[in-house]
Order: sequence, then structure tokens, then C-alpha cells
Amino acid sequence: MSSFPSQNGLKPDESSDRDKVEDLLLEITEALAEIGVTVYDYQPESELLLHERVDKLIKKFSLLNSLSKNLNLSIPAEILNCIEENINPELYNKDFLERTAAENQFLNGKSIAISKLSSSLRKSLSKSSSISL
Repeated sequence: MSSFPSQNGLKPDESSDRDKVEDLLLEITEALAEIGVTVYDYQPESELLLHERVDKLIKKFSLLNSLSKNLNLSIPAEILNCIEENINPELYNKDFLERTAAENQFLNGKSIAISKLSSSLRKSLSKSSSISL
């Protein structure tokens, strides 16, 4: 396999591991939902089913732990804080991009204004002193 990064910045084997982790996280979410339903509708005869589902969940967490060791991903602290505060990280990203675009437009406007001022000063200076710059 090539050791060159792919378009997303990951090596090909890291990309497939990442896909596996994402799929496994979805499976874990489904398993937790199934356990929640089993607990909510708990009856003594469903105890064996509950134990089986919890055992499967533990195996999935173990597999997740082993797969995650192959990945070298960094998650910004702001995203983790959003998750802890029950804020959708996608909304945070959207707000961040909007703020960045607004700041970019503001700085672009300043840059244009400074260029126009510089041009105007050069014209005025050359008219008044007949020195070309």
C-alpha cells in the first residue's frame, strides 16, 4: 500500500480504519438503543436477552478501543466542549465558518481601503511635489 496521504489527509489504511470506527460507532448507538428498549420494557424473562445485548455492547467497545489505536486523529477542544455542553458540533462549525467569512470580508474591505488610500496619497504627493514614486 502507498504511504502517501489521501485527499482527506489520512493514509489509505487509516481511512479504512476510520470508516470501520464510524460504522462501529453507529452499531454501538443502535446497541445502546436496543438495550434502552429492553430496560424500559423489562420483564424477568427478558433478563437473558438483556445480558446478551450488554455482552455484545462490551465486545463492540473492545473492538472500538483496538481500532482507535490505529488512528491518529485530533479533535479540537472546542468541539469536545460543544459535545459536553449538549451543543451540536455542526452548528458550532457553521457559526465558526460564518464568523470567519465575516472577518474575512471585513479585513478585505480594510485592505481595499488601504490600497485606495495609498494610491490617493501617491497621486497627491506626485502632484504637489512633482516627484514620482
